[in-house]
Amino acid sequence: MEYSPFPPPSRRLDLRIVFEIPLRQFVWWLALVLLISLAGYPSVACVTPGAWLIALRVGNQVSVRSKSVYPKSRLTEAGLAGGLLGLLQGILFAVIIPFMGPVQSDEWTKGFGLILIILVAGIWIGAGLSFFTAYLNENRRGGVG
Repeated sequence: MEYSPFPPPSRRLDLRIVFEIPLRQFVWWLALVLLISLAGYPSVACVTPGAWLIALRVGNQVSVRSKSVYPKSRLTEAGLAGGLLGLLQGILFAVIIPFMGPVQSDEWTKGFGLILIILVAGIWIGAGLSFFTAYLNENRRGGVG
């Protein structure tokens, strides 16, 4: 039997990729937000909608690194990975927001609504962007018909 450095293709979803790639991409965003927040500028968390663009890279990496045989499986994995990235970014936003300054009691409901919007939108937008870039990669390969 000949040794191959690449794992054999799989017919199931490659869940390792679904979790590994978004976590690796999120670590950089987490480090950046924490570093800038500790420097006295926790409002950097408000850039979270811009950070959703990281999902484009997630889609590319999932499409290239997945062990799944079928292109549609890779697209599903990319969507799940992008959604996970959006979820993680939304949770970080929710954690950092209270440190931005004192919040009046009547503004808590508005703040909670904003956190909920960022969380839900992040999941859907992250999944969509990641799926889209994976689709472009698969289409270029001729795999999606």
